Amino acid sequence: MLSRGARRSGRTSAGPVAGNVFLPTRCLAPISAGRHSTGAPMQPGGMMANGWSARRDHDGYLPIEAYGAIGNGETLALVGADGSIDWCPFPRIDSPSVFARILDAERGGFWQIAPEASWRVSRSYMDDTNVLVTRFETDDGVVELVDLMPSIAFGSDFGISQRLRDGMIVRVVRGVEGVVRMRMDLAPRFNYGREQPTWEIIPHKGAVVCGKSGALRVATTIPLESGDNGLVARFSVVAGDQEFVSANYHDTATVVWSDLSKRTAQDLVIREIEGWTRWAQRCSYDGPWAKAVRRSALTLKLLNNVPSGAMAAAATTSLPESLGGGRNWDYRYAWIRDTSYALHAFHSIGYRDEAEGFLQWVIDVTRDDPASLQIMYRVDGESDLDEQILDHLEGYRRSSPVRIGNGAHAQRQLDRFGEVLDAAWVHRRFGGVINDGLWEYLAKLTEVVEARWQEPDAGIWEVRSDERRMTYANVMCWVAIDRAIRLAKKDGRDAPYDEWHALRTRIHADVMSHAVSAGGYFSEAFDDDVLDASALSFPLRGFIDVDHPVMRATIERVIAELSKDELVWRYSSESGETNIDGLAGHEGAFVLCGCWLIDCLVGLSELDRAEQLLEKLLARGNDLGLFSEEIEAATGAFLGNFPQAFSHLGLINAIVNLGRARGNVAQAPDAESGHVTGSIPGGPESRRLQGRPGRS
Repeated sequence: MLSRGARRSGRTSAGPVAGNVFLPTRCLAPISAGRHSTGAPMQPGGMMANGWSARRDHDGYLPIEAYGAIGNGETLALVGADGSIDWCPFPRIDSPSVFARILDAERGGFWQIAPEASWRVSRSYMDDTNVLVTRFETDDGVVELVDLMPSIAFGSDFGISQRLRDGMIVRVVRGVEGVVRMRMDLAPRFNYGREQPTWEIIPHKGAVVCGKSGALRVATTIPLESGDNGLVARFSVVAGDQEFVSANYHDTATVVWSDLSKRTAQDLVIREIEGWTRWAQRCSYDGPWAKAVRRSALTLKLLNNVPSGAMAAAATTSLPESLGGGRNWDYRYAWIRDTSYALHAFHSIGYRDEAEGFLQWVIDVTRDDPASLQIMYRVDGESDLDEQILDHLEGYRRSSPVRIGNGAHAQRQLDRFGEVLDAAWVHRRFGGVINDGLWEYLAKLTEVVEARWQEPDAGIWEVRSDERRMTYANVMCWVAIDRAIRLAKKDGRDAPYDEWHALRTRIHADVMSHAVSAGGYFSEAFDDDVLDASALSFPLRGFIDVDHPVMRATIERVIAELSKDELVWRYSSESGETNIDGLAGHEGAFVLCGCWLIDCLVGLSELDRAEQLLEKLLARGNDLGLFSEEIEAATGAFLGNFPQAFSHLGLINAIVNLGRARGNVAQAPDAESGHVTGSIPGGPESRRLQGRPGRS
């Protein structure tokens, strides 16, 4: 294990960029040779240094971990290690896709730039940015492919604000050594692959590619020609050369083609680097694993919808939790469940605006009617999430169905009320104000909990089986009442304290009477014995001391039955039968549950063990430091949607918690008066924590 000093990662600054330099020279230095590995021709591809393949399988799919993410504050694109953009919805993250080869290798559409000859590949983000550099080495030379999606926040003064709002991808090919022959294939398929495009080449300038529902304006410095499936370009890049191509989306099929000068493209790239670097410099965390914290924060910012403040759960839909199974869901929406965990993670590392923006969005979507609160919404606050199956797409590695929308939005999930009250408590504890109007809203939420806490529901994992009295939901109802009491007391408000204290005591007693199995551990639902790793979050919420006998028994049982070192499964599942969640098939280990286990070990003062598991879990990320929802234990392959907000939120909180316990990071504010979700109050005698849930 590395020494603590070796794990520290200092930040760097982009600094000023002068003259006509396209990219700061330091950003284009060779990626370390240790990350290079043997490659193969474009199609099939190559191997990455950490052992997983950048080679497409015989059906044309890359491993999920072979992707990097770029974004602009409204949507994201996934860029494969072979230079192919295989996923991108426009104009928003929950819009129909323009590129979706990740969901259907033949019909989905893609945009690939790579050498024609065999290549070796390595890649990284430019320091603390979301600008992705893929470095191809061939026998004839070296090129770097730079990918980004310009954000209107960083490029608003270039006179192209509307185009940036519509969404734009900029790709730059830079010659580093020798002469490399390149090929580009631009083959969009609008509306989830349902629309065959037409195109018109504009000589020496670019092209227009049109579907029925939208179009791409293409501007480029390289000559284009028509291919069988779209636009093709074949060109050579000499050391020192830089070629660029941009694609700008518009949501009607008839568009006015607009040029993007090389100078403007250069300025956009430089501004993007500087903008992301400034944003990353706001990160206040500078303890162990600081680089991982900043990368997780940058990833979460990609999932954060800038206009609304909402944060999508993931960038994709229908990446399977088990290959060939039906556990494929659309995660491009914002879950109420994410709020308190996200608020703590953002506040803990200095991103107050993002934290408060998400809380404001949660309040806004209910239109001042707390009882109407759904469990999830579109990122713009709309509630139309009816689930549909796109049966014309075969699914990632033929894992159907491909779903858009999410039927769980209509489920009864009682924890959502506790999530909002807990988020408000985190906001208050980190110095936020609970004004009278906000308090009135929170008090109404509390009334809803008083009336409904004994109802059955679908639980944190959004099971598709019958509703039951789920333990997690009841714990979160306790959290709702507890936080209402704490908020009222902290600000000296008039409140029905006696009634709330009595209800809090009653809920706690009900859980301890009905949700503790015969084996002495917490069960998934009342009066059963199903083991569920969500119980690891109970001490993180302050519901129970982490060293309480029931909690210790739960931790020990999860370690024995649901974990393999740093990997933790949500619950037991079998491939050939219907499981407790109402679905057939197994799934991978859930990254967030591994973070919860680390948090519990920290609370038990087992810091060396927690540190070992954290090191192992961080090593499970891909070469860019990104995580999906789940990990296949046998192969290390990513499963589920990607990149996943919960995974990165869990990692931030686990790192901060361990840093606080080691004395390397400042304690949470106001630590003497209660609990902050995800934090460990100071003092070696304290065993209380607080944390966060998940979904199906």
